[in-house]
Amino acid sequence: MVRWIAGINPESFVVIEAGVQRPIEPVKRCRVSNFELRITRCYLLAPAPVILGMTLAAANRPVVDFNDEAIGAKAGVREEEETDKEGPPAASMLVHLDNIAMHKRAPVQQAIADIRMEMKHLFRSYLKARGFKEFEPPSLIGAASEGGSNEAFLAQSPQFYKQFEIAGGRKRVFSIASVFRAENSNTPRHMTEFTGLDLEMEIRHNYSEVLYLLEGVLYIFRQVHRIFKDEIELVRSVYPSSEILLPEPGQEVRLTFTQAQQLLREEGPAEFRHVRDDEDMTTPQEKALGALVRQKFNTDFYVVDKFPETARPFYAKLDDTTAAGSAEGAVKVTNAFDMFLRGQEILSGGQRINHPNELEARIRAKGIDPASPGIDGYVQVFRQVGVPPHGGGGIGLDRIVAWYLGLPSVHLAAYYPRTPRRLLP
Repeated sequence: MVRWIAGINPESFVVIEAGVQRPIEPVKRCRVSNFELRITRCYLLAPAPVILGMTLAAANRPVVDFNDEAIGAKAGVREEEETDKEGPPAASMLVHLDNIAMHKRAPVQQAIADIRMEMKHLFRSYLKARGFKEFEPPSLIGAASEGGSNEAFLAQSPQFYKQFEIAGGRKRVFSIASVFRAENSNTPRHMTEFTGLDLEMEIRHNYSEVLYLLEGVLYIFRQVHRIFKDEIELVRSVYPSSEILLPEPGQEVRLTFTQAQQLLREEGPAEFRHVRDDEDMTTPQEKALGALVRQKFNTDFYVVDKFPETARPFYAKLDDTTAAGSAEGAVKVTNAFDMFLRGQEILSGGQRINHPNELEARIRAKGIDPASPGIDGYVQVFRQVGVPPHGGGGIGLDRIVAWYLGLPSVHLAAYYPRTPRRLLP
């Protein structure tokens, strides 16, 4: 029996009958070390192949390369696993996704998946408890959304539809849906399909209502830390990261865009001595700012508010105090903000324009024809009825999972990552 069991290929599916007993000594190299099984019968139900495309040990090691193209490899030929001196072979993301079943069998990937689902559940629960109604935006649309430069028929954002819901009489709405982007973005922080957590709400007094509510949504980090301590430790054993620092409720760090740029100029690396207040931040700027905020304010989560109008889409509401009577050449800013985690953006939000004439003027100022396909129907909604002041935001689920856990790429946080080069599995 022992010889027969020893001949079963690893990762085969078996059924065993056994008694549970305590070992004489703790079992080494096993997650359960204080119990063992005394097998009396073993049945082989589904054998695995003799040679695996990737071993479980390799699947549970950190991914060493996120390049989604097999450089120098022939089409259809599996990329070889990389080895090091410290343990079993490690594999690239390409090998992981070409061996998707083994990728998903890895305990680290199952832990990430469980944390991801809980974050989605907590987002929904938080909003429903505060009077938000869920709705379903379409994925197929008749033209590129937000006046995009690509010929696209997959929704690049639920933004317009969130606003349609507000125009239709809903006071608070949210959606959890796939979002598609046509950019050729081959970076660890981009995918061509991702899950968006979006909300929109009426504004009664000031757009800060939206900001404060969105800050509250991110209580999910504290909840996840409480519920998934073991899973977080498992992920950190594979992808080491520092303990995430979160501000106490009511002590959130909020910087204006101008303050953030000034901080970079005065205390950041030398290459950021001349960053401008009218240009959007680059990824290196964001990461450098994150390091400064962590050092000065002891937090990995913070808000940058009042983005310049040059760095925001046409529907972003201008700050009335700067839009009216500002000095010539002064930077116009918007009632718009980003939220950051570990120096990387996870959320964009702010107040939207709700008057059709103002909206049309901003569209023209951005160099877009208000009568262009996809834009004309959007503007007409604001001419059909009076639309109240409103605002909202969008969170990338893949990003908040990845940056919360300190993962090197959002691809690890997705179930089936989609990139400009990958549509499988």
